[in-house]
Amino acid sequence: MSAGRSAMSARRTRHGAGVLAVGVVLLVLAFVVPENRVLLLNAFLAYGALVVGLDLLVGDLRMMPAGHAAFFGAGGYATVLLYQKAGLPLPVAGVLAVLIVGLLAALIGLPAVGRSAGFSFAIITFAFGELLIQLIANVPGFFGGSSGLTIDWGVGSDMPFDFSVYRYFTLWLVVVLVVVMLVVVLVRNSHLGLRMKAVRADENGTRGLGFNPTTYKGIAFVLASMLAGLVGVLWAPMNGFISPDTLGVNQSILLLGMLIIGGVGRITGALVGVALLVTLPALFDMDPVLRTVLVGGLLAVVALLQPSGIVGGLATLWTRLRRPKNPPPADGPVDATLEPAGAGR
Repeated sequence: MSAGRSAMSARRTRHGAGVLAVGVVLLVLAFVVPENRVLLLNAFLAYGALVVGLDLLVGDLRMMPAGHAAFFGAGGYATVLLYQKAGLPLPVAGVLAVLIVGLLAALIGLPAVGRSAGFSFAIITFAFGELLIQLIANVPGFFGGSSGLTIDWGVGSDMPFDFSVYRYFTLWLVVVLVVVMLVVVLVRNSHLGLRMKAVRADENGTRGLGFNPTTYKGIAFVLASMLAGLVGVLWAPMNGFISPDTLGVNQSILLLGMLIIGGVGRITGALVGVALLVTLPALFDMDPVLRTVLVGGLLAVVALLQPSGIVGGLATLWTRLRRPKNPPPADGPVDATLEPAGAGR
């Protein structure tokens, strides 16, 4: 038992150090990236945090939410409304927005994960996202309707280090991505993570061991939703605008596509998927229709040839290359044919 705990602690320390190293690199980029590429870096950071948080559901529990973007958008809308209509400072509005998203996730998710799975769970989360979109569209006086809401935080203000507003948010997005990655590392290398993996492997078996699978699925759903809401807290004021499109099913499918293509169950897989489907298309000014074709084509290729995703496939290839070509034979029975005594003398 103590050996298992030591191994888990060592993995947690090693992976946590890797996350912090990535954070340092991203922090340096936040200072040196050219001004015309700042928004591109911000998109990578925001979508990276979204997809890494989503992997808690997909990678650790094989839950496929079709409405994950709804909690991202809900965090943004709650922040804007609390800041502009309630007059709260932006940090206070952000904290309250994340708590509101957590409450929404508990109200929707806890009944859903206990009574549905697979396709039915995806339908429930999809319906929640569409419900929020209809609510926003039909109450334009409060939510801004289909035109969305604008927010002018930071406009005309002096930012630290003489940064632009966008570069200032880069620093916060780096912090959020590092926090999300650390949360995922801590969860996966804990007893909670082990029980989540047991639920994924055999849900009925975990009931026989005295664990309630609904509890662990509910915890993961609420946690992943709050992490998505945290990204939305920064996304809305950074862009100065938020609309119902942020909550739509197309956004949720894009998030799932990035995760599946990059590699489920791996932080690096999530980040590779974001780089392929968000950063590169924006870098080369790809038409949105072509990006949709790219997502669909890559999903088909991954599903047919490498279900573990790009990073999973590279990891498998690396393992095979490192494996000895002619491994030494395993210890077998001793040859009974002995050389006569004195032979060769």
